[in-house]
Amino acid sequence: MHLTPPRLATLLPTLGLTALLMPACGDDTPTGTESDGGVETGGEDTDPAATDNNQTTAGSMTDSGDGDGDGDGDGDGDGDGDGDGDGDGDGDGDNPACASLKEGVNTGFMVDGVARELILNLPDGVEDGGPWPVVFNWHGLGDTAQNMSGLIAPHVNNASMPFIAVTPEDTDYEIDVPVLGKFPMDWDVFMVTEDSLEVKLFDAVLDCLDQRWGVDDAHIHSMGFSLGGITTDMLANMRGEELASVATYSGGYWSTPGNVEPLLEAFIQWPPYTVQNEYAQLFLHGGPTDSFPLGITSLQFDEFAVADATLLNALGHDIIMCDHGQGHSAPGPGMGGDKLVEFFADHPLGTTDSPYADGLPGDFADYCAFQGKM
Repeated sequence: MHLTPPRLATLLPTLGLTALLMPACGDDTPTGTESDGGVETGGEDTDPAATDNNQTTAGSMTDSGDGDGDGDGDGDGDGDGDGDGDGDGDGDGDNPACASLKEGVNTGFMVDGVARELILNLPDGVEDGGPWPVVFNWHGLGDTAQNMSGLIAPHVNNASMPFIAVTPEDTDYEIDVPVLGKFPMDWDVFMVTEDSLEVKLFDAVLDCLDQRWGVDDAHIHSMGFSLGGITTDMLANMRGEELASVATYSGGYWSTPGNVEPLLEAFIQWPPYTVQNEYAQLFLHGGPTDSFPLGITSLQFDEFAVADATLLNALGHDIIMCDHGQGHSAPGPGMGGDKLVEFFADHPLGTTDSPYADGLPGDFADYCAFQGKM
């Protein structure tokens, strides 16, 4: 799938984001342009019906003395009394939501009471083979899973590593900014804890894929663009012991010292980075113009990449750094989804010394360079 860079470089209108830091003036209805695959080009979803999926309703449960509040006495919290925690009453521990997963768009996939949507692209022979590598693929702010899936779906039958592609849809997640109120920002990646919707989705999808078709634990990977790249980096921060390798188009770790401006710390907080797994990471960014205006400041993705790579190098991670020089866009010329799959195939879990130390693959763009651990 060829993506035309000039169309991909269109930035989201920033009026909605400006309101995060200062009152907006004039028309605050965002608009956007259609793209042809895998990038952040549409306006933010400002549907007034969108709600904060982290909200809970108090006073709706009674405690039977088992400590979980569901009244069934088994202590597992699912209310069916069988003690296995999956809520289906059969005691086998299998999640009933897993049985409905299929090729294409999946809706109503329940994760802790939240209905999620995701696109699954399955390799040929999925029912007969396995266990299978898995690649998560996260879209940018205002984009859609349908658009982003075009970056990775054509490659699930890769000869070296056929895999299951998972492209989640966002929940119109809202962040609560002091004084200014709530704003839809797609992914739950701002005030990050174990209760993050995206962490829980990652865990639940992996469990279901393993139940249905088997997951190759040596090949669990994540990729994304812009806020989706930040989502991938958040998962690396929270589930880095499980991820074999990761790749980001214009992402950023908000756990890296200096990546979050002081005036943004009120609504961006991640746990410190403590991952011991020395996974390799492929960073792609667009150089000095790879920025996103955010009120009186901006997100500078090329600076994120340099700071994150420096930190990871010091912690024993090998890095491939690619500066395509085309601003806030993806993918860079010659570095589409097929190259990311090649990188994933070459970097399974436990790779402490990248095979790219002696030279990058010949089909990688010449603006990419290996940056070895310190």
